[in-house]
Order: sequence, then C-alpha cells, then structure tokens
Amino acid sequence: MQSRTLLLALVFSLSAPVYPAAATRIYSTETVNTITTGDISISLKEYELDDTGQRVPYVDGKLVVPGQQVDKIVTITNEAQDAWIRARVEYNTDDGLEGMSDDMLAGISRDWTKCGGYFYYTKPVSGAETVEFFRQVVVPREWDQSSAEKGFSIGVTAQAVQAANFTPDFSSREPWFGIPIETCIHDSHAIYQAESTAEFSVIFENGSEGFIRTGDNFFGNFPSMVPGDTLTDTLVVGNHFASGLEFYFYTDIPRQEEDSRQLLDQLQLTVQSGDTRIYEGPLGAETLRDGIRLGEPFGKGEVRTLTYSIHMPAALTNNSALRSARVRWIFQTRYQPPSGSSSGGSPSPERTKMVPGPVQELVTLPGYISVPLSGASDIARRMGEWMLPGTGDRSHGRILLLVFLVSAGAAGFLVLGKRKQKGSHKGSVSGKIQCSREKEKPYGNF
Repeated sequence: MQSRTLLLALVFSLSAPVYPAAATRIYSTETVNTITTGDISISLKEYELDDTGQRVPYVDGKLVVPGQQVDKIVTITNEAQDAWIRARVEYNTDDGLEGMSDDMLAGISRDWTKCGGYFYYTKPVSGAETVEFFRQVVVPREWDQSSAEKGFSIGVTAQAVQAANFTPDFSSREPWFGIPIETCIHDSHAIYQAESTAEFSVIFENGSEGFIRTGDNFFGNFPSMVPGDTLTDTLVVGNHFASGLEFYFYTDIPRQEEDSRQLLDQLQLTVQSGDTRIYEGPLGAETLRDGIRLGEPFGKGEVRTLTYSIHMPAALTNNSALRSARVRWIFQTRYQPPSGSSSGGSPSPERTKMVPGPVQELVTLPGYISVPLSGASDIARRMGEWMLPGTGDRSHGRILLLVFLVSAGAAGFLVLGKRKQKGSHKGSVSGKIQCSREKEKPYGNF
C-alpha cells in the first residue's frame, strides 16, 4: 500500500503537457553491386608440318640421325588476362648422351631473351594471343654410331604472371624478382570486361518520390580485378527537396559463398567527397553495415560528387582468382515534416525501402529526443519489474509507463543503448596470380 501511494505522488510531481506526435519518415534506395577478380592461365602445345606444310599435332617416337633438323613448333597461348610469359627447357637422357644444350633449339625469335635458367618473352601477351617459343630441334652432329639406340627428351615448362601492376627487369638474372609460381587452379576462364561507362546518381526529390537512382550496378564500369589494381569511379548524390537533410550510406552483404565474403574483407574501399575522406577500410567491414554519414547536411538543391575506389592488395594469390562477390549499397535519409504539414507523403514502394526493418512512426516531443513507442513500452515494463515490489498487481507497470513517457517529455533526456561496432578481420597472403603449364615428351630413339 505504501509503494502505490509513492507512485501516485511521482505521477503528480512530473506532470507535463504532451505535444502531438509528428511522423519521421525514413527514405532509402539500394543497389546490389558485383565485383569480380580475373585469372592468369596459359596452354602449351606442339606441332609439326605435314607434307603440304600445314601444322598438325606433333607425334612422338621419331627416329632421328645426327645433324637432322626436326620440325617441332612449340606455342604458348594466353587463355585469360594479359600476362608476361617465360619458359624453361630441360634436357634429359637415361642413356648417358652428352652435348645437349640450348644450341639444339632453332627458330627462337628476338622477342625472347635468356636470363638465368629461363627464356623470357619481352612483350606482354594479350588474352587469346599465341606466341611461338621455338620451331625446330637440331640433333647434334657430334653424335656418332656410339649414340645409336639411345634416347633423349626435352622438357618445356611455360609460366605466366599478370601484366597489370607488374614490370619485369630484363637486365637482371631474376627479371620476375623471384616471385613464387603457382599452378593454375581453374579450367575455364570467363573474364568479365566492362563495356560501358555508365553514370550513377542518387537524388532525393520530394517527400512522395523519395530517392531517384540512375544506374543499377555501381561497379558496372569495373573490369575483372587482379592483385595490385585500384579501380575508381564517381557517384553523384543530391538533394532537391528540403534543406538540412543528412544522408547516410550503408552496406549489406547478401548470402553468398564463404570465399566471396572473404574477398570483400580483403578488398579495400575508399569513399571521398571533395577533399574529405568519408571512409577507408575493408569493403566487407562491419562499420559500413552500421552506416556512415555522407558529410555535412545537404542544403536544398545541393549536389555532391563522391569518388569511390576499390583496391585489391598486391599480396593476393591464385586463391583469389575468378571470384565474384556481391555487396548491397544503401543510401538513406530521414525527413520530419513541419508540425501540421501534410507535405512529404509516403515513401514510394517501388523505389524506397526502410533500413533496417519496416517503416515505423516515431514519437516526437518538440525539443527532445524521438523514441519509438514500442521501445519506450519495453523499457517502461522492465523498469516496472525492477522498481516495484512483487505484489502481483500489474497496474503498477501501466502507471509507471505513463510516468516514464511524461518524465521524458519534461526532463528532456533519455539514454538509449548504442550498438557496439564489431572489428573486421583482413587476411593477407603473398604473391600474385600466376600459372604454370608443363610438357615433357621424348623425341625418339637412335
């Protein structure tokens, strides 16, 4: 009985006028952007000439004699993105033959140079381009009758490394700087190439229209990325409605393969408005999912150009090749019409969406913080359970709710919980996208 009397006194002492609630409307637009990585892949083939001089696949097991020139055309084809190519030749015999060397190779063009243990092609090779390594094998004249019935083989290994963001030093014994070479891990190589230069914009028009967006994929102008790439584009953000609107930018990661999600953590995003850097960090970071403000509030009629860049670290390797990752970009603003105004309308369902969750009406007390009614009810209920004795009388909770709402309006403060930001993890490995192909076949016997 004593606690109920105290509660009624509290209601009386904190009584204050409650102003009519105004609706704060949340407008947003979103687009799912897809980014892809490229690949490096080569194939190694060998041909000979038939009686008409046409190339046909080479047939092993030939019998040769000293001094003979054997047609043996070795070609290397780039199956994916632009690459540098090199080849290593190994001479083998199980029968003790001596005198095998690079002098046995004929028809090597001047575009090849020997550095250390490799022949390097000194020009970058474009996708689908084929280059010749050598055209003939010359059997040493020094081999005599003592070499009869003996066999030998020549093994050729071709390797490639991306041409983008990599420049060999052909004056060195290690033109490729000793980088590790990995075996290509893909059989097909569908490399995406951007075919357009679309312009992108996000404009807030009026209360009934909401956001008007041009462009469906803000990464659509980007080709497939390779390690070391930094791709840059622009986005126009504007406000054609009311002064003082704050725009926010969020990301959301759609459901996709784990390696695609890992790629988003490895790619680095930078967003800049003029000289002001708005964000710099992983594309898949939790910070972006919590939202960042696009600078100062926008005035009516103000338009800004945002520059965004995506960087693929040079340390990534073949494990990052031929991946496709998706991220949803969301732009949002909140608008509260003046008291008694009917302007603003409702968000257009075709072009706007609440972020996060469904559209809610917020209780607004002039000069004080806006709190969703559902949240206030829950807080009040919990306070009632904590403050009041366990009498079993549920009216205590209802009375306390009234006290809580009125107290918020009179006192002008209410502490809400702030969501804790989670850290993001960024992986790192070493190397570049490379490819290796080997071919070793015996030439035949004496």
